[in-house]
Parts: sequence; structure tokens; C-alpha cells
Amino acid sequence: MNFPTADDGKLWDLHFAAFGAQATVAADELRLFEELANTPATPAEVSQRLQINRRAARALLGLLASADLLVQHDGRYHLTETARTYLLPSSPYYWGPVLSMMRRVEFSYASVMAALKAPEAASRWEQAGGDAPIDAWSSGDIAPELARHVAGYMNATALPAALALGMRLDLSGAQRLLDVGAGSGCYSIALAQANSGLRCTLLDLKGMCDVALEYVARSGLSQRIEACALDMFREKWPTGYDAVFLSNILHDWDFETASMLVQKAFDALAPGGRILVHEMLLDDSRDGPARSAAFSFFMLLGTKGQQFTATQLTSLFVKAGFKDPKVTPAHGHYAVVSARK
Repeated sequence: MNFPTADDGKLWDLHFAAFGAQATVAADELRLFEELANTPATPAEVSQRLQINRRAARALLGLLASADLLVQHDGRYHLTETARTYLLPSSPYYWGPVLSMMRRVEFSYASVMAALKAPEAASRWEQAGGDAPIDAWSSGDIAPELARHVAGYMNATALPAALALGMRLDLSGAQRLLDVGAGSGCYSIALAQANSGLRCTLLDLKGMCDVALEYVARSGLSQRIEACALDMFREKWPTGYDAVFLSNILHDWDFETASMLVQKAFDALAPGGRILVHEMLLDDSRDGPARSAAFSFFMLLGTKGQQFTATQLTSLFVKAGFKDPKVTPAHGHYAVVSARK
């Protein structure tokens, strides 16, 4: 038998990929990160404090350290800056809502196969009846408890990107912005904080608007950020805006539905106004970057959509009547694809 011509490391990485996520969820539930924030500890001390066996403590700490969430000094494990920023409940950037979702939602082999074999019609925006959060927007109604969970998840995953966008996005000349599918409202909050003359309208289902306005109130921006509760598919959007902003909205839907939403954005804008689509983009080959490709598969399992390429989005803009499309890098793998009416 000849030696293989390719290394098997990538297969091992795929085999073990899920363990790091589940270990992080378990560590959060055990309050490991809080324990180590207070007092760095050895595996034996972690075992005693968390009431887990020593073999398990060594394995858990080692895996989290390999993921750069912990670092070992003189036999004791300390939090890295990443863990201190995103894994402590006291942090404004705490990923607790994301970890909570990971506890409740299990992506199994069966769920992957069901998504792969679902009929094309299942991705239509009006097809509801499932139990995924996206079905709330398909039906046009979201329960208050689900709205709170969704807003918490969106805020945790979006807050750093929102703050970066506030610093980088040029909104000079814009006075009124329509934030479509606003989630927790964190993008409008960041943009309003960075642009003193900007007034924002959060457009979403009523349950989401109710929760988003709580975030707005805590930011002290209630005088400049309002909500417009409506069904973005079935109802007409308010008009006369200088900018329409959509972050992680088009990726929830198929290409035809995204085209409809872009047309609605065009109709909502005043002449000269801009559409601003904030997404994690795929390369034109659709084979990467790796994080965007993984995000696209996540969309397959939890929504009716996928990640888009910049070329696909600009083609939607041109079809709707927009001019001068351009792509501006944003936070991490995100970019803003924009065009003018």
C-alpha cells in the first residue's frame, strides 16, 4: 500500500470541530470563566471548585487553552483577553445569549440531511409552519419571549461590528436612516452615537421593536431612535429616508426574496439616498472565506437563505434601479455593499 498523497489533518479538524463549541458551552454553564477571572487555578483546583473529575478538568482546560480562550502560566490557567471580553457575564460583549441558543438548538446529522433534502419551495419567505425563529418573520408575528431571545443573540453577535461600523461608515449628509430588521437596534444605536445629526427608525415586527426600544432607552437615545412595527413583506415601508440599512437581513432569504427587499428599500429612499447592506460576503467562487462559507451553511440549517457574494448583491441593486454600487470593508469578514438612488 502506497503512502497517501494528502495529509489527513483536515479530516481530523472536521471530526473534532464540534467539541470546542460544546466544551465552551459547558464551561460557561459551570461558570469556569468567572472562577478563573477571580482566581487562576490548576486543573486540581478547578476539579474541586467545579465538582468535576480531575481527568475531565485537565481535558477541558487543555481544549479551551488550545482555542486561545485560556493560557497557562506556572501550572495555573488564566483567561485570555478574548475570554475576558466575550465570556464573562459582567462584560457588555458577553456571548451568553449565543451559548444559551447553542444549549437549546442541536444541529444533528438528521437536521443537516433534512435541510439538504428539503424542496426548493421551502425557502420561500411565505412558507411558515416550522419551529425555527425565521418562521416568525414568515408568519408576520413573533412571540415576546422569542423576540427577547433573538434580540439577545443578535446583540451579542453584532455589537463589536456595530461599534466598528459607527467609526468607519461615512453617513455625512444623512439625516434619516431606516434600519430594516433592526433586531436589538444595536446598529442604529452605534450609528446615532457616531453621527449627532442622525435620526433612525427601527423597522421590525412588533415584538422585536418592543425589545429593541428597551436597548435604545438604556443607550439614552430615545429622542433620536424610534420604531416602526410592521411586517416587512406584507406592508409598505415608510418613505423619505436618506439611507436604508440592512444588516444580516438579506442572508436570511432566497435570491428572489432578497430582490424584493432591495426594491422596497429603493422605494423607501428619497432621491440621492443610499442602500447600505452589511453582510459577511462570500468570494465570487462561493468557496470561501472559510468563516463566510460556514456562516452560509448555518443559514441553510436555521433560515431560508445563504450568504451572498458582492457581485450578487450589486446585481440586485442594479435591477432595482440603484447606481454606483461599491463595496467597503467593515469589521472582520463583514463588508458594506452600498449604492445610490
